[in-house]
Amino acid sequence: MNSTKKALIAAAVAVIFAGGLIFWQVKARKAGPVELTPEDMAIIAEDQPPQMRARLATDEAARKDFAQDVRRLLAVAEEAEQNGVGNAPDMKRQLEFQKASVIAQHYFETQGEQAAGDIKDTDVDEFFKQPGNQQKFDQIIADAKSKDPQFASQEIPPEQLNMLKQRLGRIYIAEKKAMDQGMDKKPEVRLQMMLQHARVLAQKYAVDKLQDKMKATDEEVNAYLTSHPDLDTDKKNRAKAEEVLKRARAGEDFAKLAQEFSTDGSKDKGGDLGWFGHGDMVPEFEQAAYALKPGEISDVVQSKFGFHIIKLEERKNETKDGKTEEKVHARHILISDAGANPFGPPQSSRDRAKAAVEQDKAKKVLDEIVARSYVKVPDNYSVKPPEQQAPQALPPGFSAPPQGEEAPAPAPVAKPTPAKPTPAKPKAH
Repeated sequence: MNSTKKALIAAAVAVIFAGGLIFWQVKARKAGPVELTPEDMAIIAEDQPPQMRARLATDEAARKDFAQDVRRLLAVAEEAEQNGVGNAPDMKRQLEFQKASVIAQHYFETQGEQAAGDIKDTDVDEFFKQPGNQQKFDQIIADAKSKDPQFASQEIPPEQLNMLKQRLGRIYIAEKKAMDQGMDKKPEVRLQMMLQHARVLAQKYAVDKLQDKMKATDEEVNAYLTSHPDLDTDKKNRAKAEEVLKRARAGEDFAKLAQEFSTDGSKDKGGDLGWFGHGDMVPEFEQAAYALKPGEISDVVQSKFGFHIIKLEERKNETKDGKTEEKVHARHILISDAGANPFGPPQSSRDRAKAAVEQDKAKKVLDEIVARSYVKVPDNYSVKPPEQQAPQALPPGFSAPPQGEEAPAPAPVAKPTPAKPTPAKPKAH
């Protein structure tokens, strides 16, 4: 098995455990509607990362927003439960594993270094000899494969399978040890179990039932742009690009126009993009560039990056590995929103309008769910600030280790927000 396949398997299998081993999460469920007390909210808030906890300790508005997020999470989970989301066999297994993970995590944190020696490999081997435990592990792997076709097509190496069994076995053994000591009855653990349970149900319900209600239609986007004319920058940018195009075709120096008007990193080089071949640029840009003759200037070309004016400088054929490819050397002027996030994916006016409409629709859907729920979450609660920790001195030449990812507050579960991709070579910049 090559290293790429091994890496894919490792990444996919890690997902099995990631959800249950996060910094904070969720209270043991109880019969009837959830009704949190100010003391419950203080426990949840003080279990947040130091930076967020510090803000909650000093900012009343932040505490109210945090309470609203918790309220929405629990209300959506309540409705999900009423609709039987947790009844499917795979969901029951996932919820059981999440509960075990929360309790086990508390056990390991409480026991500290002693926990490492409490559970030995032989204990895990004995655990899987007990009736039903091997089947439980096999089912977790099967559930993971059913959710990821790429993972399902791979064969897990025996050593990695054994590593996963050791991790899962330790979680369930630690859960039993913790419960024998009554740790699952502690308020902070009960709250974590409840919130984790709610998070799993709410995410599933949001994906299956709520997402479609929150999608923006073309008519809604058009209406939003009409009522927010300042947001519709595409018209303004196209008009500006047309004016610059007229000046370029009238004989003005293309490089100087690029330096004056272009909004991308090539402006300092007069819009010079150097040599590129097929596949190096976005399709709209490539098609227009290859259609030009040396010295020609294109019409205004729109891509996801904005509006381009392209001037072809030269062409050449390049042979590599016995294959001949035509390459072109071009300059361009890009007219786009100067204030756009350079580290996020490019967004058109419609993209921004769509995001705004969907945010409004998500809020409306969530508020309607909260209004008909029986969940009660107080807004008034106090939060103790985190204890100050003295920074540890590091040897010369060493930098501080990277901080772990900050666990979020229970965010509105309208729909998952995708991670922003790292901007590739502007493929048209």
